[in-house]
Amino acid sequence: MGETDGSAARLVDYGLAVLVLAVAAVVFTDIPRPYPVWLSGGSVPVPLPVSVPVSPELVAAGSLGLVVLHRLQTAEMRGVTPITVLLGTLTLFLAVLATYLRWAGAGEGSGVIVIVAFTLVCGVVLAGVVLAEALVRAGRYWQRRRGQSVSVQ
Repeated sequence: MGETDGSAARLVDYGLAVLVLAVAAVVFTDIPRPYPVWLSGGSVPVPLPVSVPVSPELVAAGSLGLVVLHRLQTAEMRGVTPITVLLGTLTLFLAVLATYLRWAGAGEGSGVIVIVAFTLVCGVVLAGVVLAEALVRAGRYWQRRRGQSVSVQ
């Protein structure tokens, strides 16, 4: 397989981090939503043969956790910190658990809402860590660039 510089993988990380923050902003504020629920893990109609409850809160946060954990399998492992691994694992686990409980037919009173809220909060923290790592990485890059001198020959 060919080596990549990881810029595309990082762009996916950053895009998903911004998406998680946007979903959290929509959920926790009075911004109009395209779906009429508040943090209920509400189902968005998806044309599948089986009724699977798809929640924007769970999909965005769970996808970010999955992508962050996927970096462990690639050459980009050098950019993953232990706190990122822990938050990615926890976010993905909570997203899968909440989706399973909703799919299994657990009622709203069985704590699914709490799990969805924890998933979104973990996703927001993970998004903050991913974006903070991006800032640190950019700062190190520019620090190295500033240390290089340009000579005219």
